[in-house]
Amino acid sequence: MGRFQDLLLLFLLGCASLTMAQNLLCHKGVFTTLLDDPRNSSNWTGGEVETCDKGALCQETILMIIAAGEKTAILATKGCISEKTESVTFIQHSPPPGLVAVSYTNYCESPLCNKRESIASFWKPEVTTAPSVRTLHCPTCVAQGTCFNAPLLPCPHGTTRCYQGKLNFSGGGINSSLEVKGCTATAGCRLMARISEVGPISMTEVCPRQLQAQARKAASGASWFPVSVWRLTLRLSLLLQSLVLFF
Repeated sequence: MGRFQDLLLLFLLGCASLTMAQNLLCHKGVFTTLLDDPRNSSNWTGGEVETCDKGALCQETILMIIAAGEKTAILATKGCISEKTESVTFIQHSPPPGLVAVSYTNYCESPLCNKRESIASFWKPEVTTAPSVRTLHCPTCVAQGTCFNAPLLPCPHGTTRCYQGKLNFSGGGINSSLEVKGCTATAGCRLMARISEVGPISMTEVCPRQLQAQARKAASGASWFPVSVWRLTLRLSLLLQSLVLFF
């Protein structure tokens, strides 16, 4: 009888060790495209699944560059990521009117938790109005590689200048470059608000010299960046919920 109990204990300990040794499973995929309307994007969750290294989390990251009247660029990645804490972050790098750049990142630690499918669940386009007298027109386009024959479009109310830049993205299975042109209210080379990393994606922004000169002039005038960042740290949220239930 005692031998049976010893074997049973060893079996239970082995099952517990196996459960603890199991690494996190995450959705895996890369999605890059140009769309007329980002609300009509296809399913962002791919069919692949990967097993993470010990201590890694699941991640899902999406970047959108929107030029009113033209295409919208979407770059998205899902998979495992190391050395991160559980959180959700939304950044509006460049707000409307004119060119819009936004990003969303989710780090989570339950199996297959990086399963968001719809862009509309975290972003809704704002309606902008054109001025009654249209004086500013800018070449407008978003294209992979290089823009050719960008149409000259009237700018919405609130924009003050034209933007032209090259955005380079790498990491998370993405290696892509975009050329972006359009109306903006932000001076200089700041479409991405000088943010160089979103999730596993690294970014660089390169602009013509005149835009760089605008940026230096704006900096000397102590201008501020119109960046909106919303972050929800899930651990803190769960702690607050526990305190509410306790009291």
